[in-house]
Amino acid sequence: MSPIEAELYEAMRQEDLHPIPQYCVKGYYVDFAFPDVGLAVEADGAAYHTGAGRQRDRKRDAIIRRTGWTVKRFHGTTIHNKAANCAFVIKREVQMRREAIEDKERQKEAERKARIEAIALPFRKIAQLVKRK
Repeated sequence: MSPIEAELYEAMRQEDLHPIPQYCVKGYYVDFAFPDVGLAVEADGAAYHTGAGRQRDRKRDAIIRRTGWTVKRFHGTTIHNKAANCAFVIKREVQMRREAIEDKERQKEAERKARIEAIALPFRKIAQLVKRK
């Protein structure tokens, strides 16, 4: 782990985040990953933002994004000066994504219950008619 990665990792741990370091997504290793929400976090030093490095990163990010992941990149200088702020941004993103997943699950469960109710309703009506007799 590079010094800026270590700094960002420690800041994320302070925010009670538990990323997986050096996680492989579609053949590419990202600095940190939150696989449950499809978020990759990259800590980039100055060398990564030169012409060739930037082009390679764009291609890599596009491939990773096609799998449904989001890539968040933070410059080394920003991490060094404001690691806590970077971790806060990451925490908000992770929380929002987890809430969205929970909302989808709740919606699926409500739809499942509605389907069951729709199937059961005619049988309940028949049962009520039979009880009346």
